Amino acid sequence: MQTYLWNQLAEAGLREDIGHGDITTLLTIPRNLYGRMVLRARQNIAVSGLPIIMAVYSILSPLVKVELFKDEGQHSGVSESLAAVEGPVDALLTGERVVLNVLSWLSGIATITRESVDLVSDLGVKILDTRKTRPGQRVYEKYAVRTGGGYNHRFGLFDAVLIKDNHIAARGGMKSVLKNVRQNAPFGTFIEVEVDGFEQINEALQEGVDGILLDNMSLHEVGRAVAYINHRVVVEASGGITPLNLREMAETGVDGISLGYLTHSAPHVDIGADWESEW
Repeated sequence: MQTYLWNQLAEAGLREDIGHGDITTLLTIPRNLYGRMVLRARQNIAVSGLPIIMAVYSILSPLVKVELFKDEGQHSGVSESLAAVEGPVDALLTGERVVLNVLSWLSGIATITRESVDLVSDLGVKILDTRKTRPGQRVYEKYAVRTGGGYNHRFGLFDAVLIKDNHIAARGGMKSVLKNVRQNAPFGTFIEVEVDGFEQINEALQEGVDGILLDNMSLHEVGRAVAYINHRVVVEASGGITPLNLREMAETGVDGISLGYLTHSAPHVDIGADWESEW
């Protein structure tokens, strides 16, 4: 992900946190005091968001040095070091919370993604994210999904055609809406349609779609649909899929599974900053 995006996130986080000044640090820490902090995982995680460390401290002080011990997407066990920062203590302390917030947030998404990917790694199914992201934070959350081994679905409404139930209802039926899309979409556009019942699959196939999204269908219905479609188009499943039934859904033979919980329900992981020394 581009450096300027990390800088934007760092600037926004610092502006929100510092306001008119870090009064505690200003009152307790002399400007000439130097030290070192180590960032450590306090649980098993997939690491994501390390570039925020460089972004935050490059804004606060050019004297801060950052040392990384892990790569993006790499596993970290309990108490393993992710990175170390050393330099002016006032800068280290002022940036600490923004750094930890971003690392805990993005590593949480990467961790739950990695767990989902590992659960079905032998089945050849893609684990996909959705558009269920925090406003203004999508680029970071989808980045975290990728670092966890998942795949990005469309980034927004602008980069892929996905015809959903309300498009079909508003247009008066699948045939009508698909005919209009085929006539007006640029050549080569991938067209996917969401179906929530077996009877809609034939309509979608007859209109020449490229992909079918089986939404909120039971395991039995999905298995039956996959067998009927028989590799004629890409088949994706979504809706009501949790870590408890993910493996079973993957075993139906779908090509991809979209999981909203990767971004909207991933818990922040526990990462701490431990003071090491003064010098």
